[in-house]
Amino acid sequence: MAETVTELDTRIKAALNNKEIPNINFNGFVNQIGPGDILIILERNQQPVAVINTSFTVAKTLAQKLGGLIANLEDATGNTIMTTDDIDRKLSEARK
Repeated sequence: MAETVTELDTRIKAALNNKEIPNINFNGFVNQIGPGDILIILERNQQPVAVINTSFTVAKTLAQKLGGLIANLEDATGNTIMTTDDIDRKLSEARK
């Protein structure tokens, strides 16, 4: 469903102002695919902080939307955002 910027802003403000919705900070994750959905475990300092189950359709849509946000940031700033895999690889190379 396509929404206007105003509709999205209203939904975002409502969520941020609702004290019953948890605010989860994470700096890592693990995921797994099952026969009917995708499991995502959000982690902070390698400790689980949330478990998310989502359909394949929603997971793919989320991946595309997040990729689009990062692509817009990279285009606007001229910087390429490194993934955690990129950082791990570079640090591993530096230790050799």
